[in-house]
Amino acid sequence: MGLLRWFTTNWANTREPTHADLAPLDLPIPPTNAVARLQAIIATLPRWQVVTADPIAGRLHLTRTTRLWRFTDDIHLECTPLGTGTRVHAESRSRVGVGDLGQNRRTILELWKAVSGQLRAVCKTN
Repeated sequence: MGLLRWFTTNWANTREPTHADLAPLDLPIPPTNAVARLQAIIATLPRWQVVTADPIAGRLHLTRTTRLWRFTDDIHLECTPLGTGTRVHAESRSRVGVGDLGQNRRTILELWKAVSGQLRAVCKTN
């Protein structure tokens, strides 16, 4: 099923069980700060761009361009309250093609790694 999925699906998300290793990201900051912090982190990533951000609704629309073929994928983030922190759900969807060879899964994991790493660095300095 895994290999077939790579050729027949061009999206991945953290709400539905699309991949076993995808899960929402929990941030130790309040939702009011999460969107601004995510925007700042995304601005440092190569080939990523914030298209729209709505801090009140807790939503961001991002794009990421692939290195080799320059395909653009759309990523939507939704920030929801989780205790004193924030839970971030993501969906990455290819604009072109039927299958993504796992790229949308890797896109979300790349973003989670960048956000987690930068937040750890900020927490250590505070």
